Amino acid sequence: NLVVLLGGGRRWFLPATTAGSARTAALDYVLPADLAAGWGVPAGALDPDRDLLTDFQRAGFSYVANATQLAALPASTTRLLGLFALGNLNAAADKIDGRRGRPAVVNDFGFPDQPMLDEMLAAALPIMARNPAGFVLMVEGASIDKQAHAMDSERWILETIEFDRAVARAKAFAAANPDTLVVVTADHETGGANIVGASRVTQASLSTRASAGGGNIVQLRDQVVGTYENAGFPIYGIMPDGYPATTNPDRKMLIGYAANADRYEDWLSNPRPVRDSSQPFNLVPPLNTYPANAQARKTTSGYFIAGQVPGTTSAHTGSDVPLSAYGRGAALFTGTMDNTDVFFRAMRAIVVGADGTVLER
Repeated sequence: NLVVLLGGGRRWFLPATTAGSARTAALDYVLPADLAAGWGVPAGALDPDRDLLTDFQRAGFSYVANATQLAALPASTTRLLGLFALGNLNAAADKIDGRRGRPAVVNDFGFPDQPMLDEMLAAALPIMARNPAGFVLMVEGASIDKQAHAMDSERWILETIEFDRAVARAKAFAAANPDTLVVVTADHETGGANIVGASRVTQASLSTRASAGGGNIVQLRDQVVGTYENAGFPIYGIMPDGYPATTNPDRKMLIGYAANADRYEDWLSNPRPVRDSSQPFNLVPPLNTYPANAQARKTTSGYFIAGQVPGTTSAHTGSDVPLSAYGRGAALFTGTMDNTDVFFRAMRAIVVGADGTVLER
């Protein structure tokens, strides 16, 4: 039974005739008979003009459209739908910039008041916890992958920080509710991303080198990239919101990719993300002025790096991914395991427990 649904994707809930909707008869589908009966839809009918936001509210869901409304939810809320953008939510870096008085990107996307992942989790947990039989809640840091595909290092790093803050919320809940299991993992790695070292120069020097013109591999690679003992040591000042004051400190951390597409690199943070095809208005101003893809960035400031894969984005890799567990049954998640084992270990933690004792509800 669905109780909480939070994120982007409002375009799929709006009637096809509403601006910003992505629904069409070609994309709609016939509901199974039981669902059609429950929603009051004629059997076998396509209904792209149906207002799903209204349907959810009639079914008892409270609906919120921005972070301010989410924070003001009454404690009595029992079902919650929150859709904070037409397509994907903005990356954490851009949401944080908006909160720090630099809202250009979130304003361009049209949704300047989006919640962070940990704020969505904080709203969801009290509602889910009302169920005496327990609950399953899936929380995804989806844009870690999206920004790694775009080889946008600073954006996926801040996405990971946002996800880490959500994990901290989940752990705090589990600590207060010892019958809770928290499992943290990924479905794959993207791009073969890794730390290659750190810059050997100050931010001012790096900016000067980039503004001098692209293609200078000596200025931007040979004289900048430090490895081993030659690497600089970056100091990232942390602001009260938990995120770095800047992603361009002196002697900044440098990220490389093992499964990248062709790209240009000057090591400076990208001021804008690449164009997002999930946004209904991505081909009209101002979004059509954003870089079409990673290859369209830094062409006049960076040096060329040939890719290992075709196309314009990095690829998923076969690297193992970490899995961490906390709380009831966490001891079951040790060592190297096949991804299909995770489900069965989670079920054992719920039903049996790590010591083999059948747990009573």
